[in-house]
Amino acid sequence: MGNGRCIRATFDIIEYMIKKELPDTSKRLIVYYLNESKSESMAAKARDSIVRYLQTDIPTLDEIRKRSRTSELTKLDHLILKMEYEGRQLADQTL
Repeated sequence: MGNGRCIRATFDIIEYMIKKELPDTSKRLIVYYLNESKSESMAAKARDSIVRYLQTDIPTLDEIRKRSRTSELTKLDHLILKMEYEGRQLADQTL
């Protein structure tokens, strides 16, 4: 499964935000959300699944970029950047 690292990064974000490890049933639900997402890129699908699972928004890349100019990035910011990176790596492999 080529998208495994992006999925793992998605789980890492959710686990960080809820401050506990996800049970297997939750992981399966998140993967279902990933597969059901209408977005084109894996990073966008991951973002959709996080928002759908948590029912809350996460910082966008633009928000993270703006914040990085004035302050240090948070752990959440770094996890989101990793997810975005893994999603883009997957897209680059399919080209």
